[in-house]
Amino acid sequence: MIGPSIMLKDVGLTLNGNCILAPINAELAAGNLHLLIGPNGAGKTSLLKTMLGLQPHRGEVIRCWPDKKNATNKPAYIPQQPLFDAVLPVTVADYLMASISKRPLFFRQSSTVFERVHALLQQVGMDDKQQLQLGELSGGERQRLMFAQALHWDSPLWFMDEPLSGLDGEGQEIIMALINRLRAEGRTLVMVHHDMDYVRRYADNLLLIDGGLKATGSAEQVLGRTNLTAEVA
Repeated sequence: MIGPSIMLKDVGLTLNGNCILAPINAELAAGNLHLLIGPNGAGKTSLLKTMLGLQPHRGEVIRCWPDKKNATNKPAYIPQQPLFDAVLPVTVADYLMASISKRPLFFRQSSTVFERVHALLQQVGMDDKQQLQLGELSGGERQRLMFAQALHWDSPLWFMDEPLSGLDGEGQEIIMALINRLRAEGRTLVMVHHDMDYVRRYADNLLLIDGGLKATGSAEQVLGRTNLTAEVA
């Protein structure tokens, strides 16, 4: 499965009269891992949401699909904070079932749905937590649950905002392995990230954001810039 390339044409963002992003022109190649780096408040999350279609903006965000049949697929989105309310009185398994099954939760679910829930939780290392209430999960476990939900949709296009934040060492290893697997499968991944070791090791392409696009290219090209440490701290 190959994800799309993404073309940004004069993409800019102004909120409440403040310029958040100066016009950006860039092309993100299909099937690559693209990392957005830069200092806090630089506009990385705003650009991610703009590419996802969640933020009003100027200019155009164009997705070019190698396989047109995938163009209707909903992008996967992993935000910094869970999209669900942790006080909902439902278990982890029930939450995933509600995402997977077309039948209401109070109806008996098929064995296929139960097997799918188990398989998804197993991929994120949470198959032993199916009966926990959402409120019993740690922040890192909630992050893993969002990944399990996103994996179900099998999207060729992923947007992730600091997906390793809040995860313990084991959780980081699991999620990093999943991201690397998605990349190896040819999906297009766009991710906000700040760990420079990870950036150097895995990024296919970097976009240095600081109120606009300051640099783009390989890790070697972008991280070799003078005083870059100060720019991304």
